[in-house]
Amino acid sequence: DLDSDLGKIYRSKLRRLLGWSNTRVDPDTLMSALPASFLRERALLLGQLGRHEDALRIFYDELKSLDLALEYCDARFEKQQAQIAHGKRSHSNDFGSPRKVVENMGCAYLPLVAVALECDRDSERGIKAAIQVLSLRRENIDRAAALRLLPKNIPVSALSRSFLIPALVDSESQARRMTVVASLLRTKYISLKHALTEAQIKSQSTLQNVPALRSLNLGDPVYTSKPFKARPSNVTTSHFPDITIVKYFFPRYVIIQAMVTNSAAALDGKTLAEVQLIVAESSDEALLPSINVPIKTLPSKVTGSSWGVLAASPQRLDGTATLACELRYKVLEVDTVTGAPLSFSGGLTSTGRPFVEEIQDIEIRRAEFDG
Repeated sequence: DLDSDLGKIYRSKLRRLLGWSNTRVDPDTLMSALPASFLRERALLLGQLGRHEDALRIFYDELKSLDLALEYCDARFEKQQAQIAHGKRSHSNDFGSPRKVVENMGCAYLPLVAVALECDRDSERGIKAAIQVLSLRRENIDRAAALRLLPKNIPVSALSRSFLIPALVDSESQARRMTVVASLLRTKYISLKHALTEAQIKSQSTLQNVPALRSLNLGDPVYTSKPFKARPSNVTTSHFPDITIVKYFFPRYVIIQAMVTNSAAALDGKTLAEVQLIVAESSDEALLPSINVPIKTLPSKVTGSSWGVLAASPQRLDGTATLACELRYKVLEVDTVTGAPLSFSGGLTSTGRPFVEEIQDIEIRRAEFDG
């Protein structure tokens, strides 16, 4: 049955309507009303019913057109990609993760491979058509699943040039691209972490800037000691950093600033984490350890400040009190490629080898509270 010019126009419009993803029609009712010669329209309706293989049988077997079958698969693939993109934007429970969307829909091209092999199982046409589909759409097809559909007696040489070799080249190129992207992202991540570390160290550099001490409402110190070097109390490790101590006296508190420089040659450029001066014991109950503010991350050759707060009752202090102190820190492993620490996290979750170094006692005198 040959269509008139007007009939061709109407059929073209009908196909466009049926191919539109938002079409709202009753496929069963419309299919029963279609003339027997409207094969393409029938195939599109079968697709709306989810009967994709039946639709492809019409295109490939009845209409003898691999191009129309591929066009149908392409339209279905584009619809899948649009739904995946919409799912990413909306985070809708109706779509779930992109992986689940693909699993639920299935590969758009595998049904065509199956139909081609099924309809021409005893001829070379079906195998050639299946290989052609694999070759033309290798970037969008589930390659492993497609190979499982092919007959076992197909020689590798028939697949090598048109499918296997290009697929391997594509995979290698994609792997290289992903390696480059991963390297760029890691570089950006390291740069951001370095910037964050610098900001954290700067925020703890002076007494007035330390966020954890603002709630104490300290005001101006009554007396500030001169800086002095902290020495290890016994044989120490080769990792021991350079430490300078400053004591700040307030009516109700003593605050000890430990300026730590990560300069030990034995560390070989490694980063320190959770660096803090701990008052392990006080000889007088008038001085009680209260708050510790550690240096979360201390890169090589950088100086940062750890802070220790002791609640003080100067009127109860008898002469001079002695504080037994220790320096605690961790040495982070570094990436041999980038030289960056494998963990920037700091805090209680950072990994690394811990060290505890005893330092010489620090003396607190009653007279220092008087300025």
